[in-house]
Amino acid sequence: MFVFDDSALVALFAAYMPVYRLWERADRGQAVVGFPAAAMAAAGHQADVSPTAWDPLLWSVTVSVLPFGEEAAKQVGSWTGSLAAKHVIWESRATGWPVLTCAPEQYGPGVRLLSV
Repeated sequence: MFVFDDSALVALFAAYMPVYRLWERADRGQAVVGFPAAAMAAAGHQADVSPTAWDPLLWSVTVSVLPFGEEAAKQVGSWTGSLAAKHVIWESRATGWPVLTCAPEQYGPGVRLLSV
């Protein structure tokens, strides 16, 4: 169970094997992963991902888009960092799942990370 950040999502589109294998496990129903909506938006911009390119990644019932809701918006507004990183941290804390990242430097201490 992992929360993918924008760097992991960009890596997924680049077929970076450590990230791709984890998504593949989720696609087979062997793992659960979450894609925070703000991280999806950031990754889409960074990797120039078309809206329909996301669809095959989201077909599995064990891959969830984590919406950026009202409570998260109220809480993370005063935090430092990009909106995508703040949403990822919020979802990691809410689910108890670590963040899967290729860019650990964007997170401070106290964030559970799996850096690939």
